[in-house]
Amino acid sequence: MREINFTKQKMLIVGLVGVFVLAVVMLAVMFLGGKNKNSLGSKGKVENIQKNNTDDKSGAENNATKKEGAQGDSNNAVGNINKKIAKLTSGKIFGLSIKKGTNLAMFYEQQKVLTIDPYSGKKNSLGTYPFGDVRKFLWNSSSDKAIVNDTGEYYVYDLNSNLTHRFRDTIDTAIWNKSGDKVIYKYYNSKTHKRKIRIADINGENSQLVVDNLPYRKVDLQLQPLSDRVCYYPMPDARIKGKLFCYDLTGKNPKEYGGNFGQDYLWSPMGDKILTSFSKEESGNQLVLGIMNKNGGQMKGLSFATTVKKCVWAKNNIDVYCAMVNGAPLDVMLPNGWQEQIFNSADTFWKINTETGKKTRLLELEEIPTVIDAKDLILDPEENFLFFKARRDGSLWRIRIR
Repeated sequence: MREINFTKQKMLIVGLVGVFVLAVVMLAVMFLGGKNKNSLGSKGKVENIQKNNTDDKSGAENNATKKEGAQGDSNNAVGNINKKIAKLTSGKIFGLSIKKGTNLAMFYEQQKVLTIDPYSGKKNSLGTYPFGDVRKFLWNSSSDKAIVNDTGEYYVYDLNSNLTHRFRDTIDTAIWNKSGDKVIYKYYNSKTHKRKIRIADINGENSQLVVDNLPYRKVDLQLQPLSDRVCYYPMPDARIKGKLFCYDLTGKNPKEYGGNFGQDYLWSPMGDKILTSFSKEESGNQLVLGIMNKNGGQMKGLSFATTVKKCVWAKNNIDVYCAMVNGAPLDVMLPNGWQEQIFNSADTFWKINTETGKKTRLLELEEIPTVIDAKDLILDPEENFLFFKARRDGSLWRIRIR
């Protein structure tokens, strides 16, 4: 009897173990089957998206555009956005501007037109265009068209239509008129051997002469704010006395300003003052920053060593924000050596009151994370941020100033 009971107990145990093993096997099959089903479902979803894009006549282009946009949306600043100073891009940018009606920095990078939020560091793509070798990129006041020098040829790029128009004239440099619907440009006529300044529609039509027979091969162009006057001056050179010449767009009412060695100019927002920089002496090594009135008089030094190409006016028409040039070798002429990138400046950043001369540091030395040589400084409309490009790698940075 004991042997029979023992045998029954043994059979019961074996049966229970078998049931347990079967349950484990079934659970494993269900788990793996469910996982494979989810994978197939995801694959099916991708195939549906690809099919929908293929059905669209312009599917490939749309898919590429959506991909570009998605990348723009997901890319963020490369530096710590919570710090007072932050690096916003790692790549070389062109056409730094503020998108009209926003506080977003707008620029061209790696064949994309992008904006970036200075608070979050989030990028957004506005479009793409395959320029090959960009040398200049200048947005108009409406943020919808840009003057572009690509591989030595000048174009007007329309962001909305994504089309370009190439200028027929051999243009050396160009800027927008006040309303941003015409181009003012300097070009060389190879037949007459004359250098001229003209103004034309964005398609190059209706060209009109402004200034005939310029004496300089390389010039900078500027508009006098709140007026229809265009100004030019020779590219700053410590060996040349650089005067500023201004004319009405009809070529009338000429006026001259300045005349120091290597002199450079930056009009105030109201067009009634000029921030200017120049070399202290011929072929000199010391830069002088100063302010003068719209007639070229009442010159006042600001005791600050920099070029106006490292400055930007505040909208109050009094303050300027500047990066100070530091570290220039003693045997290098200024501003030539800086312009030719013989050296990289280790900038410090300041706010200067042009009426009192008071200077305020924007960053303490320990807050500057690396050696920065700044150019193309701009402010957002509320003047909470100072944006600039680093010359060494062309990257975009910003400083929180309020």
